[in-house]
Amino acid sequence: MKEKSLLKNSIYKAILTIVDLVIPIFIGPYIARILDVNLYGTYNKIYSEMQVFLVFAGFGIYNYGVREISKIRNNKEKVSKLFTNLFIFSLITNLICLMIFLIYGFTSSSGIATSIYFLVAIQIVANIFYMEFVNEALENYSFITIKGVIVKILYFLLLIIFVKKPEDILLYALIVGITVFLNYIISFIYIKKKIKFNFKKVKLKKYIKPLIYVLIINNVSLLYAQLDKIMLGQFVDGVSVTIYYISYYIVTTITSIPAAMIYVAIPRVSYLLENKNSKEHDELINKILSTFLMFVIPMCIGMFVLTREIITIYGSDKYLGAIIPFYIICCFRIITCIGFLFVQLIFYPSGNEKKYIKFSLLCGILNAGLNTLLVIFKVFNPATAILTTGISETILFILELIYIKVKMKLEISLLNKNYIKYFITSMLFIPIAIIIKKINLGIMFNAILIVGICGSLYFLMLYLTRDENYNYIISKLPLKNIKKLLMRKEINNG
Repeated sequence: MKEKSLLKNSIYKAILTIVDLVIPIFIGPYIARILDVNLYGTYNKIYSEMQVFLVFAGFGIYNYGVREISKIRNNKEKVSKLFTNLFIFSLITNLICLMIFLIYGFTSSSGIATSIYFLVAIQIVANIFYMEFVNEALENYSFITIKGVIVKILYFLLLIIFVKKPEDILLYALIVGITVFLNYIISFIYIKKKIKFNFKKVKLKKYIKPLIYVLIINNVSLLYAQLDKIMLGQFVDGVSVTIYYISYYIVTTITSIPAAMIYVAIPRVSYLLENKNSKEHDELINKILSTFLMFVIPMCIGMFVLTREIITIYGSDKYLGAIIPFYIICCFRIITCIGFLFVQLIFYPSGNEKKYIKFSLLCGILNAGLNTLLVIFKVFNPATAILTTGISETILFILELIYIKVKMKLEISLLNKNYIKYFITSMLFIPIAIIIKKINLGIMFNAILIVGICGSLYFLMLYLTRDENYNYIISKLPLKNIKKLLMRKEINNG
């Protein structure tokens, strides 16, 4: 198979991630403002419970599929067999979890909450057809992006047209479920045109053990943010879940834009390891980490200084309780992002997932224990829940870094001059924001002015210091072609 440009794949993935970010920026505030606070809180509580069932329904198939198909992507017969086995496995696990979820929803709720349970269950049905890992492994990012953008736009239009009243929570749940189903089924049909089912020698048993490992390694996060939301729903209320969700969702969504380069690099890293090209593997990881931090550091500090503006624009004054949780997430996010990179590009492809599972389970249990103490002492709320999770994830990051350096002998530097430069420049955002807020041109104008000045300052620094990551990205952009087109236009006009 012809190698595809990692940069182009990153750009496609980033475009889709940006769309995933931009549409919620418009629709999120609309939904948060239009829907009744308590009904929206009930939905978020049920949605957080459904996500737990979805984890076991998916059973790690997606991540396992990306890694394994990446290794055999040049062998159509092997790809067909693996795809068939994983689809059958997905069908079984999703149907089992769907049945249990519906029984749970029916027996634990009443009234409108029961209806929400049944509508949210559409997403588990859709998950049967969640075979996007094939497109990821074959690096079909152009299709993934075009399809994703179209479905997201449809989602946006449906919500604007049909969700108009505070009590329209059922319509909201239905539209979310339908668009998720549509997104997955389109990819499934596209994949089936290229890869046929091969039911010869179906052996599901051989996949149980490796899938369990992948299930655990990719979903130990249940003991972190997901556990927080479930416990808030059980011990506080649905509104506290929404406050937590808004804070966590905004920060993680924005920082997921540069994370696109991590996702698209997974097939390439797996391929390099399979072909025993350790030198190129190490160089690729360090390059991705460096470029990743060039974006993540200013993003996190920028969101920190704009916390009140972001929360107010997103959810109005109804959700100002999210400000403190938002501050806390921003403080820990850089560390958790690097930890995510370690897992996806180092622990998982190199076969060290067992060690990561031990570290993550240990810190996840710590988070659960700290949350329990907060409940006992009656100080459990969105802010304290996020704080304990941040502490647990920081300890996890330290354990990961020690293992990578001591046991795996990888040279991962987190204190080089580039990272220090990114951090110091980004810290200048704080005094700039304070000055602009004192002038007080209004929340929206303050935000626009702060983003404009701080962003210009940061990219000016990259340009003047001839930053290698910045120069690499610029060199890969089709600027020369654009210049040629402009010159031709001028000649033709002349």
